[in-house]
Amino acid sequence: METEKIKQKISSLIKGDEKISLLQNFLAIISYLGVLSLLVMILKEKSKPVHFHVKQGVVLFVTEIICTLILAIPFIGWIIGFIGWILCILFSVLGLIQAAKGKEWPIPFLGKIATKIKI
Repeated sequence: METEKIKQKISSLIKGDEKISLLQNFLAIISYLGVLSLLVMILKEKSKPVHFHVKQGVVLFVTEIICTLILAIPFIGWIIGFIGWILCILFSVLGLIQAAKGKEWPIPFLGKIATKIKI
């Protein structure tokens, strides 16, 4: 049984399937919490999974700002801004959950924009 675990470990090292550290996982998680995504971006963590989540967190934060500005428009802006905010909260929670699991989940529509950001 123990040799099987060792073989799997060696196999994952050869393939490059690295597990991210606890700090990197924490940084990926907090990157979905609004302005904290900018803080994580400033830290310039060199981990590819962290970069993925930071980019998405920054795009979500900018989208939240845009939704807030749209809320200033009477009637139609209130509806559009409210729906936008609900979607931002939903995507933040889903992204946070996926980051906690160590998975990369591209946010619908915004994920394509996030891939174009250079850090």
